[in-house]
Amino acid sequence: MLRKTRVYRSDSKKPFPLSRTKFDLFVNCQRCFWLDIVKGLNSVKFAPFTLNIAVDALFKNEFDFYRASKEKHPLFLEENLNYIPFSHSKLDDWRNNFEGVRFVDEELNLQLFGAVDDLWLDMDSNKVVVVDYKATSKAGSIEISDAGWWPQYKRQMEFYQFLLTKNEIDVDKTGYFLYANGLKEGFLNRNDIPMLQFDLTLIKYVGNIDWIPKKLKELKSVLLSDKMPDPSSECENCRYFEDRQESFRKSNYGQNLEFEFNK
Repeated sequence: MLRKTRVYRSDSKKPFPLSRTKFDLFVNCQRCFWLDIVKGLNSVKFAPFTLNIAVDALFKNEFDFYRASKEKHPLFLEENLNYIPFSHSKLDDWRNNFEGVRFVDEELNLQLFGAVDDLWLDMDSNKVVVVDYKATSKAGSIEISDAGWWPQYKRQMEFYQFLLTKNEIDVDKTGYFLYANGLKEGFLNRNDIPMLQFDLTLIKYVGNIDWIPKKLKELKSVLLSDKMPDPSSECENCRYFEDRQESFRKSNYGQNLEFEFNK
């Protein structure tokens, strides 16, 4: 069933709210984005990774402790970084999933928003550093690459850098992914205390936000179009739908699953 709320209306004068997640959906597949935002067909959702949510909360608790005392976190000393956790009156809002960092693009009539995990302050440059917490459990070291989830992670950080820059925050191009990697060695219970241990890895990434304004203009063009975009060759959802449709045809079920949104 198509939803009636959170659907784009070209005749609305109110800026349309566009989350970081929906922006990334557009980058990944314009068809899925159009069906979701213009037609109200919910995108495929995955169950939240509750371990990641727990690790995120623990990281925030820990860095908030040092934020309150304006001291360096031991990680900064270990990595030889002249940083402290950044303090700002809007930080709680910026980290809230239902609020986030917000910016209204008046030309496109879009309200962009996204919730950061944390912000650090470079004491040498006085620039703000975007930090994104990640959690996993895998053998070997954690290294940044252009494969897997990394392209999405990079876009995520750049989107946050873009939003903060639009909020007149002096943002450093360099951001960090702080990865907690759950160890599978040893025992879960030690001295009758349940314990899950992690290796922490700090991964540096130099972001580039120059591509985002152009991509937003492309996004607005898709919002205004009555024609459903072509599927992305990289989109697993579209590929599954097309494979399923072809399977129905070959099975002689006589069932055509073509969307008729363009009619």
